[in-house]
Amino acid sequence: MPALKLTRDLSTHLFKYVSRVDIKFNPFDSRTRSTRELMRQVQAERFVKSNPKLKINTMVVGTTDPPKVEFEFIDGTVSTYDSQQFQAKEMLDEVFLTANNLDIEYELEGKSVDDK
Repeated sequence: MPALKLTRDLSTHLFKYVSRVDIKFNPFDSRTRSTRELMRQVQAERFVKSNPKLKINTMVVGTTDPPKVEFEFIDGTVSTYDSQQFQAKEMLDEVFLTANNLDIEYELEGKSVDDK
């Protein structure tokens, strides 16, 4: 899949469609590099300011379970990633694709994500 080219403003707007992010990882496991990077990126001030209702749940575990990231969108759709198989950018690209589809649906229905 080709990389997405999103402006900073557009990615900030699209993140309003995310209602919850669950991040589970063992910090001492080398397989969690992309999970930790994704956690750093989703906690960016611009996302927090644009979406104050966003819930970011971080679960630091001491088990050998693979790292896992789960995004829930405002329509109830859930995307789950075994994050050892993805880079942080790949996960965010898929999240932005889903959010963009929701943005298009909302626009066609005359709704606004800011009305939520």
